[in-house]
Parts: sequence; C-alpha cells; structure tokens
Amino acid sequence: MKFIKILFIVLIILLFAIVYTQNLDVFTYDFQLKLDLKTFIIGPYVTKNVVIILGAFLVGALVTIFFGALQSLSASADSRDKSRRVKELEARNKQLSEENQKLAREKERATVAAAPATSRTTAADKSPFSSPTVIDEGNKPHGS
Repeated sequence: MKFIKILFIVLIILLFAIVYTQNLDVFTYDFQLKLDLKTFIIGPYVTKNVVIILGAFLVGALVTIFFGALQSLSASADSRDKSRRVKELEARNKQLSEENQKLAREKERATVAAAPATSRTTAADKSPFSSPTVIDEGNKPHGS
C-alpha cells in the first residue's frame, strides 16, 4: 500500500513537471512584489511566478506538517490512555476470573462433601444386597 502511495505522488509530480515545461512562458513571468504600510515599506522585489508558486507550496506544506504533528501527538496521548485502560481492565478481568474459579472450587468442595453422605445412604437403600430397613420391613408381606 505504501508503494502505491509513493507511486501516486511521483505520478502527480511528473504531471506538474510536464505542465510546467509546456507552459514555461507563464511560469517565468516576472512579478514586482511590494508591501506599502505607509510607515514601513517592503520591496519592491522582482521575482518570477515559479518562486511565488513554490513559496505558497512550502508554506502550505509547513502548515500541514505542523497540524499533522499536533494531531499525531493528540492521537498518541489518546492511544496511551486507552492502552492503560485496557491493561487495567485485563487485570480486573484476571482478578474476577480467579475469584470465579475460587468460588467454583469452594462450591464443588461443598457439593462433594455433602454428596457422599447422601449417596451412601441412597446407594445402600437401593442395593438388593443391603440389610433391610424400617421402610423395607413395613412393605414386607405379613404372611412371611
């Protein structure tokens, strides 16, 4: 993608070079620059049209670079803040995950501790080889 961008910029510069060489008489026109502030006079300077165009281009490029740098610094600070927030949230997520696992282990231990007592009696009651209980004797036929 970067290569395509550079190629595009080179093609634009080439286009401007072609336009400049084909219209050389327009771009080499002499201008007289003068600034008269009634108390302070600057000029007169004789310059070519190309110098004015290149000067305007350079001023525009410098302004663009300046505002681009400000935007980049702002984005960098914002990125640092968001990165810090992500780290905080990941730490909180890890802490909550550990607490969740701890609670799950405690619940499992409580279930395992309660389950053997009930499962032993339940298994013994349902086994055909277990000793008769009071309930079994109550269901026993009276003629035996």
